Amino acid sequence: MQKVNSFIIDHKKLVPGVYECQVNGVFTYDVRFVRPQDAVYKGLFMDPKVAHTLEHFMADYLRTKTNEEFSSTLLYVGPMGCLTGFYFLTSVSYSSEFWRKLVLECVEHILTQDTIPGAAELTCGNYKYFDLQGAKEFIGKVIIPNFTSDEFSSEYPYCQE
Repeated sequence: MQKVNSFIIDHKKLVPGVYECQVNGVFTYDVRFVRPQDAVYKGLFMDPKVAHTLEHFMADYLRTKTNEEFSSTLLYVGPMGCLTGFYFLTSVSYSSEFWRKLVLECVEHILTQDTIPGAAELTCGNYKYFDLQGAKEFIGKVIIPNFTSDEFSSEYPYCQE
């Protein structure tokens, strides 16, 4: 029986970084902002409104503010259910350093913004459920420090059987 990829990762050892997995020609990037142990024991994870805000900004930035060669390969941008990061899906493989740089560019852009892209009744199913200030605080407190840290990783720690 096939195992679920994320269930064979040792979440006690997982650190912020970008981790790649390929299945059926689709590349999934686990863009981990927070060490799962910090989410559990320190309460350090994205508030759902912050995750929704970052989702709108990241989807917009990655699709409209990058070159078409990249944006045409982007299939999906969305937060993890555990609220410790995001999943990005692409049709082409990119290095973790490419993603690290792109995420940092994206969050630096967010810090300069006053309006959330697509945050309107016509374009969003939950158009009042945002927290731009909270997103900016999370970027400054968590994403930038973790994505500029020497601890940043691209190698999954697998569970020992």
